[in-house]
Amino acid sequence: MSARPPILALSGWLKLLAGLAIVFALFQGLAQALGSDRGQAGIAVAAAVIVALVAVEGLLFGQSLRAALAGLGFGRPAARGLMVALGLSLLLLGLFPIYAAIRGASLAAYPHWMWLLPGLFAQAGVAEEALFRGYLFGHVRRGRSFLHAAGLAALPFALAHLYLLAILPWPVAIASLLLSTILAFPLARLYELGGNTIWPPALLHFTVQGAVKILEVPGDTVMPLVWIAASALIPYLVFSSKGAQPE
Repeated sequence: MSARPPILALSGWLKLLAGLAIVFALFQGLAQALGSDRGQAGIAVAAAVIVALVAVEGLLFGQSLRAALAGLGFGRPAARGLMVALGLSLLLLGLFPIYAAIRGASLAAYPHWMWLLPGLFAQAGVAEEALFRGYLFGHVRRGRSFLHAAGLAALPFALAHLYLLAILPWPVAIASLLLSTILAFPLARLYELGGNTIWPPALLHFTVQGAVKILEVPGDTVMPLVWIAASALIPYLVFSSKGAQPE
């Protein structure tokens, strides 16, 4: 376990948010510079984010390398968390063939999609979850109930996604912002179900972000909104799973 303080004072909040802003700016800037919109350079982006987070934990919070990595969620995951995340991911992925069948259309995959999966998982899963669950939620959770901590951590998570308004059509961007706020709660629950590790929420986060970058129904503009709605609703099954109720 890390030696993080039990609850953040004002100075702790300022350090926490400063670290979050610096690492998120690095994350977004590096991904854009490397053209990693589908995880093409996701492994490099994730590596840079992890190094930066470890540095922030050491410089701002006095954590050793081992304590920083543990606090960021890079431990051995609990099987229950992984199984719940896998089940939710499979439920979501099942939407694609069902939707295509209803529309009488065919699914199409992005060219060379299999080569993109490791980078997508590293960037959309590992990097984002290390930042928002391991770092942000992990700090905020100390001394607070789950719902209180998840609610506090959801606001920066949502604000960090405001850039979507500049790069996506407005209906999709607004729906994506709502999704980022809603999804913060089940991702935080998966983090705890996984033994305070990032691997279960990283799997779900990777599925939510990555699937629509890999699969599409050509010419269909409704599918992205259907996917966003399903990604907001289906993960809430995590709250009804045995032993997963918030404290």
